[in-house]
Amino acid sequence: MQNARPGGTWPSAPLAWHLPADSLTIPPSDHRTLRGALANRLPRTGWLVLSAAVCRCLSPQGRPCKLPGPSHLLPMNPNPASMKSLIAFEATARLGSMTAAAEAERTTQPTISQRIRGLEEYLGLVLFDRHGGRLSLTVDGERFYREMAPSLTTLRDTCDRFVRHGQGPAPTVVIAADAGFTHLWLLPRLPALKRAFPDFSFHLMPIDRSDDPQLLAADIAIRFGPYLPQEEGQLVAREAVFPVCSPDYAQAHGLSGPLSAQDLSRLSLLHQDIRNPRWLDWAQWCRHAGLTPPPAEDIFAYHNYALLLNAALAHQGVALGWSNLVEEYLVTGQLTALGPQVTREDYGYWLSVKHQRSAVTEPVRDWLLDAVHRGEGATSGDPGRLR
Repeated sequence: MQNARPGGTWPSAPLAWHLPADSLTIPPSDHRTLRGALANRLPRTGWLVLSAAVCRCLSPQGRPCKLPGPSHLLPMNPNPASMKSLIAFEATARLGSMTAAAEAERTTQPTISQRIRGLEEYLGLVLFDRHGGRLSLTVDGERFYREMAPSLTTLRDTCDRFVRHGQGPAPTVVIAADAGFTHLWLLPRLPALKRAFPDFSFHLMPIDRSDDPQLLAADIAIRFGPYLPQEEGQLVAREAVFPVCSPDYAQAHGLSGPLSAQDLSRLSLLHQDIRNPRWLDWAQWCRHAGLTPPPAEDIFAYHNYALLLNAALAHQGVALGWSNLVEEYLVTGQLTALGPQVTREDYGYWLSVKHQRSAVTEPVRDWLLDAVHRGEGATSGDPGRLR
């Protein structure tokens, strides 16, 4: 066995044993010696034969065995991949960044990185391409994700079912959406949601930035904006925007139908402090409606949409109304729709879930979608609808 390793001795510590890079001929007389050495070494230090050529050379043969290099005898890792490392990998692969994964799993980015490194060392594979400032799955990483993600979901579902029927704490579902949707649509329906799932605890999280890691980490996220091909979101409702005001304001200013450019120039237009191009302001709405925008003026802007609607309800002017957010006010007669209506077909509300086919999030998602598409609205205590 002098040719098997420079120096002719076996390493005493469980370190990698590297055979020469050039081809190595092991005569049949040494096969038994090699097999015996491995048999003695494996139980004590955990040597693992990785090379198929090594396995072939261990078979009894009557002729020399050609062993191409480089080949390796590596120590077996006695510790299997931990659940934490698998969860860290799955979250990073799904969310596209370790920072988002850390937010989702309520830990730190270095911890996620360390767990993934440990998983890569255990598998002997590079799972992520970390070059170019962006994190992406390698071919091996994509294959591993496709095969392990369903199993991890099954484990989560099993735990969720036992938590629901056991004595453990109630499962908590985090639902994130922009502040307007949370305040005007989700919050009024929270009592009905709790009645439908009495064993669940719900946490509503208003988040206005579509790239906020907390939005990506939520169990259920409802995002407003254009369709994103890379996002596995389900369309909840398309955007439809039209002017609204209180009935008293409409009567006082002689408003009974679609507004004209002349109307816009004489009315008090209520503005929201919007620096996000996803949302329409009055100038953008006018362009989509084919109207000349009113002259620029010094305006007072409301910080969020709920405050803006409160101003309209208080007869202070005309606001832009998103159909799904003002529907209850129209049904109860607190607001009047004026028109014309502007629709951007590629814009709307998109719902995505953190864990597909989860025993906890899936029924809540279905309830929300059902609440969107049928029912009498939050004022009746039943799920409402978004058009």
